[in-house]
Amino acid sequence: MTPKRAPSLRRALLLNLLIPTSALAAALGLAGLVLINQTIETAYDRVLDGSVKAIAERIAVEDGEISVDLPQVALGMLETRANDSVYYSVSYEQTPVTGYQDLPRADPTAIPLGTIKHFDARYKDMSVRIAATTQATYGKPLPVLVQVAETTKARTAAKRELLLALAALEIGIIATAAALGWFAVRRGLAPLVDLGREIDARQFGTGTGLRRLELENIPYEAHPPVRAMNELFARLEAAIQLIRDFIADASHQMKTPLASLRVHLALLQRDAGHLPDNIDTIAEIERSTKHLDRLVAQLIAMARAEQATVTEPSFHVTQTNLVSSASEAVGMMAPFAAVKNVDLAFDTAVECALVSVDSSTLHDILTNLIDNAIRYNREGGSVVVSVLALSDGYAVKIADNGPGIAAEHRERVFDRFYRVPAAGRPTGSGLGLSIVRTLLRQGRGAIELTDNVDGCGLAVTVSFPAGPMP
Repeated sequence: MTPKRAPSLRRALLLNLLIPTSALAAALGLAGLVLINQTIETAYDRVLDGSVKAIAERIAVEDGEISVDLPQVALGMLETRANDSVYYSVSYEQTPVTGYQDLPRADPTAIPLGTIKHFDARYKDMSVRIAATTQATYGKPLPVLVQVAETTKARTAAKRELLLALAALEIGIIATAAALGWFAVRRGLAPLVDLGREIDARQFGTGTGLRRLELENIPYEAHPPVRAMNELFARLEAAIQLIRDFIADASHQMKTPLASLRVHLALLQRDAGHLPDNIDTIAEIERSTKHLDRLVAQLIAMARAEQATVTEPSFHVTQTNLVSSASEAVGMMAPFAAVKNVDLAFDTAVECALVSVDSSTLHDILTNLIDNAIRYNREGGSVVVSVLALSDGYAVKIADNGPGIAAEHRERVFDRFYRVPAAGRPTGSGLGLSIVRTLLRQGRGAIELTDNVDGCGLAVTVSFPAGPMP
């Protein structure tokens, strides 16, 4: 199913500008069409009227007969670039006197003396415009009907040219309005775009992530959502403070009784020789205490890591040498590997690998990964920690020859408290890899799980972009 397209404020504003503009342009175009038609008809009719009057003025009666001294200018004034054809007729009492006898005639009784009437007709399979007038003649009781007809090619051509010019003007107006509207809307929405950039930048921890947005530089129309955003920031700040308080309280309130429990357990173990029946019970209490101690430590580490991704600036980190950090982590985890009878080795292809990761964050990442490689390895297994140079940074690879993790579980193992279902696996909290991924978000690092060489065991590769040279 195709996802629904999100509404666009810029598109809505442009439509709200262009639709009325286009409607106004259409109304102006319609008015222009009427005006052009009236103007062309009036202009050509005036020339036609002049020709009719010129002929009417030359009508006379000689020996009782009507005669017309047709002037050349009467029809010459009707010559046009379109080569329109011109026809005329003079008639008295429906009897032709001169001109084209089959030219359509008007009713002379419907035309007052000295006035001109215009009408359209068809003549010789062509559209013609006819001007008709009546002229009183001395010695004749009825008026003489004078008509001049002209084909409409020139009129039509003139109208077409003006209409094309009007259409081009309308298109130009709409296009100009669209362009100006686009820039106007873009300029008008610029403060909202700047506001979006400011809010988006705060997601990466700039030191002002939850500071209130100032309303002075924000358009008045955007104040309601900005006020809501400020209220959200305030509530989020309060929630984060609760997390800080919880971490501080948990570090003290949970570790203190565990430390006391370990002390009393040590006392019981010292006197275990006098209580042989309770040796197994004490051993089980010791295992549970160690597991609980590790779980508490990892829960606190997880809370701190997740808090850091929200409140700590991700780019205010020191340059850390990945080689020395990996070497220190290996040295720290060596006693644990010896207890588990796992061979732990360190190898590096570079002498110095500067990465933009806080040293404590990098230490937590490496110790968690090495701890997992040792804890879930087989008896007598091996773990090799290697530092590698990449084309755009550096990586550390922790490879073991233990049971590994099946491909279908490699994404799930990053979920909190998820443990790969398998018999005989040592106890754990299911938080190690989740903590690692959370910490990697701070250092812009990436993690990849693959099979070790020959498909035996697991290889965890953590890569970081290279830090700037000091």
